[in-house]
Amino acid sequence: MTVSPATRQLCDATFPDNDAASALSLLVFYTGAECERVHQAAVRLSGGRLGKLRMWLDEAKRNPETVLWFGESPSDVSPDAHAFGVEFINSFLDKHLDTPAEPMSE
Repeated sequence: MTVSPATRQLCDATFPDNDAASALSLLVFYTGAECERVHQAAVRLSGGRLGKLRMWLDEAKRNPETVLWFGESPSDVSPDAHAFGVEFINSFLDKHLDTPAEPMSE
């Protein structure tokens, strides 16, 4: 799977130099619907942390719409409510970064 130039540029801007290549390699874990949008949303949500990127990509496998809602600017809520939601979820993930994701049933 190739990553778009826009996604590659976003990774370079979001992750430290030594982690940008690792972030790009993690993106192969999600190849589903809306791939480029999901990749970019997950990168933005990760805040430059590889563990958090992996968790957002794992969530995208279960429910890509959730990642898109948090990673983009939804029109169904106020910007303040959306920012609060993103901050809340990322704080929760920070506390559970070492917890393995539940296996997906396929």
